[in-house]
Amino acid sequence: MNIEIQKKTLKNNVRVILIRKPDYVQSFFLCGFGTGGFNVLEKVGNQWIENPTGCAHFLEHQMFRYKNEDVTDLFARLQSQTNAFTSYSETAYYFSTTASIEEPLKLLLDFVQDLNITQETVEKEKGIILSEYAIYDQNPDFRLIKELYVSMYKNYPLKIDILGTEEDISRMSVEQLRAFYMRNYDPSEMVLVGITGLPLEPIFDLIEKHEENYPMQIKEKSRRQFLEEPKEIVRKTFSMDMDVAMPYIGLGYKLHGYPKVEECLKVDVAVALWLDCVFNPLNPNYQTWLDDQIISQVCGAESDFTKDHGYIIFYAQTEKIEEFKKIIGKIAANSFFVDKEAFESVKIQSIARNLRSLDHFESLAIENMRAELEGYDYFQALRIVEQLTFEDVMKIVDSLDFSQVAEVVINPENKEE
Repeated sequence: MNIEIQKKTLKNNVRVILIRKPDYVQSFFLCGFGTGGFNVLEKVGNQWIENPTGCAHFLEHQMFRYKNEDVTDLFARLQSQTNAFTSYSETAYYFSTTASIEEPLKLLLDFVQDLNITQETVEKEKGIILSEYAIYDQNPDFRLIKELYVSMYKNYPLKIDILGTEEDISRMSVEQLRAFYMRNYDPSEMVLVGITGLPLEPIFDLIEKHEENYPMQIKEKSRRQFLEEPKEIVRKTFSMDMDVAMPYIGLGYKLHGYPKVEECLKVDVAVALWLDCVFNPLNPNYQTWLDDQIISQVCGAESDFTKDHGYIIFYAQTEKIEEFKKIIGKIAANSFFVDKEAFESVKIQSIARNLRSLDHFESLAIENMRAELEGYDYFQALRIVEQLTFEDVMKIVDSLDFSQVAEVVINPENKEE
């Protein structure tokens, strides 16, 4: 890998990761915070704090005002493009440019560390976010996953949209957002990742000097908390009607998390490889499922394993729901044969994807931010797929408990002429 990596923690505890890719003219910088949709319940010292759902996402929208101007316009004047996102675990703000980085980098550091909100801006944003909520809610792919989360989890906040509930969005106040910001946007909670073709030392000097304007403020860190989650799912079956041409079926298996981050990563990669073997043209059954119209192009699986949760979701758009359920039942019962040669091919494809991802600045920055927030080395994590054998993967899959499964079906609306 022709890259140079340097890491440094500044005096105000901002963690900085700079990655140099020589001969590239693009630069990409990202400021990330370990706060997202999961931050409903927090604890500071002995004090418990309950936030409105969707607080992190609402705040992300509000952050795009700086000195009474739209941050997007300010970056555009500097020949830079900017954006942001909120996930369940983090919020990130970033820009990319092929021009000079000095002014846009200063702007990025300034606007994320300066809250500029009023009651008027908050009220205006409510309508925008509620419209966004309605759009997502009418999307069958999104709705299928949402209802599966609701079916699987009683207390765990995966069951709540990152956007929050309509009620909490409508009631959001300046005071709630400001308090959330003060707890979660302190410099000590920030990770800055930069990817560039430029020399790194002058960039470190610029960042260190600029961050002298933003000393660490908090004495005790805020930490998200989770209520105890039962092993059992909440509802076994759920169905609804939507404006779709063909039914959707989703099967969500509720699994457990793993206490050590290294174990989470290993299980996550192993299960992803296994699923790639199943839903892949290398699997001879895959074409048969397509030919028999048990699955369509809208079909697949996704999984996620963290310290606090684990799940596997299978989904398809199909008229043959019962046949699809039988196939997934066999897969979950570990009676589905996975070919070792197919596994080796899938593994090689996965390694190749990882190598290509090193040239994708946005995903490289996001993954390095995520690794820093979660406490692991991203480049070490990339090697997990190389180290896993076929036997390792099948042993991990065999250890999973598929007893807790939720089913969600979306049927076409019955439209009368």
